Amino acid sequence: MKTVGFFVNTSKSKAAEVVHETSEWLRKNGIQPLIPDETAAVLNVPGSGYDQNEVVAQSDVLLVLGGDGTLLSAAHTPLIENVPILAVNIGHLGFLTEVSLDELCPALTNIFNGDYEIDQRMILEVVSVDKDNREYSSSFALNEVVVRHYTRLIELDTYIDGEPFITYNADGLIIATPSGSTGYSLSCGGTIVEPHLNAILLTPIAPHSLTVRNFIAHGDSEITVSMRSDYSSVSLFVDGLRETHCLSPDCLIRVRKAKKTIKLIRSQHRSYYEVLRAKLMLGEGTKRRT
Repeated sequence: MKTVGFFVNTSKSKAAEVVHETSEWLRKNGIQPLIPDETAAVLNVPGSGYDQNEVVAQSDVLLVLGGDGTLLSAAHTPLIENVPILAVNIGHLGFLTEVSLDELCPALTNIFNGDYEIDQRMILEVVSVDKDNREYSSSFALNEVVVRHYTRLIELDTYIDGEPFITYNADGLIIATPSGSTGYSLSCGGTIVEPHLNAILLTPIAPHSLTVRNFIAHGDSEITVSMRSDYSSVSLFVDGLRETHCLSPDCLIRVRKAKKTIKLIRSQHRSYYEVLRAKLMLGEGTKRRT
């Protein structure tokens, strides 16, 4: 291992200190830190002569410093799927960034020694198709794809592998990965899904029917969504506001598991279930019956 690239949330108060100390630690251990010039300028640290995309392309390991939102932003960088990611939370533990600052240098030492495991996380590919069945945009989502209209209910016809499924009369629809099950989907009543399951979640946003329920489809399914109602347009959001698109009434979207994945370097100090218990306080307040 020769290079470690940085992807940093520069708005974090500890960002400059962490980047400076970590880059010095890397140099002392014979590893070249690659800090994007735009990040270096904000944090007043030496840059690498590369922009963020070039840093990703040149890195053997990518160090993401921030929170879950920072990792979601990093996931939209070209060629990110080729680089193992050590995601470090500057602050409280996250669902995706589960490595703490105290664990950073020991985790890097383990990586240098080859003592680490890769956690492959599923990604969704979403394709927009026009009325002539031509694909005119495509995106990738680590967490979720959301179709919604902010001022009115919309009717969305959904199909699974070409078979009619549910017509949603709702504010919108969330199509999520298992990793995204603890994000927007959870806040809308979706089920928590173990992140390594091969599954795609369908979670309606404020459905106008008591008979509509959340659904978990097989991960190899293709989900098709078309708009039934007559309105000017609806919005498509990919991983929050990382990518946004305006959909015309006569188009549809197709969502399926992407061929590529995101490679996260796992923390050896805690499990996914421990993070769940800590973040969601699962079971707290209940009393054991005697």
